Amino acid sequence: MASLELEITTPEKKAFKGEVSEIIAPGADGLLGIRPGHAPLLATITPGVLSFEVAGETHRYALGGGFIEIAENHVRVLADTADRDRDIDLERARAALADATDQLQKLVAGTSEYVHQRSRQERARLRVELASRLSSAC
Repeated sequence: MASLELEITTPEKKAFKGEVSEIIAPGADGLLGIRPGHAPLLATITPGVLSFEVAGETHRYALGGGFIEIAENHVRVLADTADRDRDIDLERARAALADATDQLQKLVAGTSEYVHQRSRQERARLRVELASRLSSAC
């Protein structure tokens, strides 16, 4: 069976590298479905959930935005942040979401501080959503 080589990298770490059968990525214009033989592409990814299949098992990562490059069955994701669902501490993620939401309410919309805090809130919300989904499945 044909496969894709996937690399997920952040400024701090290489989050994943391996063979996968398909990928669903949060593209700026909607979800990107990627299978072997996909046309070359360079695109922006938005904060969202990246999922992929490895030997029939689904893996999910909360991404903080970035870029995706597809060429010759090789997919490279360069993300601001990438947190695997199983590695997310749900209580810590909830606390981060509450703090980001509280800080956001104190800021003026449109300022750079507001934009930064809104991005922080969205990343925390994604992490809570992903970790909650995993804990409810157990």
